Amino acid sequence: MEDALRAIGLEHSNVAQLCCNNGRETVSLMNLGARAATGFDQSEAFLDQARELARTAGRACRFVAGDVHAIDAQYDGSFDLVVVTIGVFGWMPDLARFMAVPARLLRPGGRILIHEEHPVANLFEPKQEPPLLVRHSYFRDTPFVGENAIVYGDGPAPRVGPHYWFVHPMSQVIESLIGAGLAIERFQELPDNISTTAHDALAAGRLLPLSYLLQARKSL
Repeated sequence: MEDALRAIGLEHSNVAQLCCNNGRETVSLMNLGARAATGFDQSEAFLDQARELARTAGRACRFVAGDVHAIDAQYDGSFDLVVVTIGVFGWMPDLARFMAVPARLLRPGGRILIHEEHPVANLFEPKQEPPLLVRHSYFRDTPFVGENAIVYGDGPAPRVGPHYWFVHPMSQVIESLIGAGLAIERFQELPDNISTTAHDALAAGRLLPLSYLLQARKSL
């Protein structure tokens, strides 16, 4: 991801990160040379962490809370680069609707850079033996349903009620970018696990694509 960002060149750029979580990557964008960086996320609690991290790092990032699909029109056409990283697309039931957001946030000629989990990872249940047995369809059209909280680390995961993880094949990701008027510039599949440690079992032998980089550009 860092090499891809350096290849684009962040100097003097105004950059946005969608669904930025605790802002650590947003801050890193400024560390890599961005002139300004804005993180958007629905969680005020995460953004409080992000603001504290930015203060500690001495970076004047901006963090905006709210529904990613309802980002204020004042930001339209403001950004040279929009970044989307691991774990965003699974929460999105409608990728076409989601991709319309970076399309309007980007200035003409601006780019989107995506570093995400490869949908192939959703075929398996890596905690079960054998971990490389295909258990789900690549073209699954219903979401996975979880009942426990998602916990960062090894702590307990209390029951919180249903939440949904949506599966999108690569063709759907690419088609949604094209449909939003963004031209594909780069697509690279990678064997690297950028998801949970449970997926390390899938990464053994580097046999599968477990992540990817995808870059697209808004027309001038």
